Amino acid sequence: MNTEETRKIIEAYGIVPMKADKTRPSPEVDEMLELLGNKGRSIPFYAIFPADRPDEPILLDGVFLSPTPIVEALKKAGPSRDLGLETASRGSGEE
Repeated sequence: MNTEETRKIIEAYGIVPMKADKTRPSPEVDEMLELLGNKGRSIPFYAIFPADRPDEPILLDGVFLSPTPIVEALKKAGPSRDLGLETASRGSGEE
């Protein structure tokens, strides 16, 4: 996931990436994986929570040979916040 292509979209969309570490036993991580439907608690597993639909995460699991599936899921989820409104409000009437 940490490729130039994914870093660019993460920055452009204002995405807040989080990583769960399973190098040691982690009941909290296992519980979240199960809540997301990953009954085997297997990794790698990606959950992308769209800002406008946080109860409908986009789920991806397995090893990917390219960042394309992740980039497509990030684009489908859209920006973390409405970047267009933020930009418009900065330039409106405060000059």
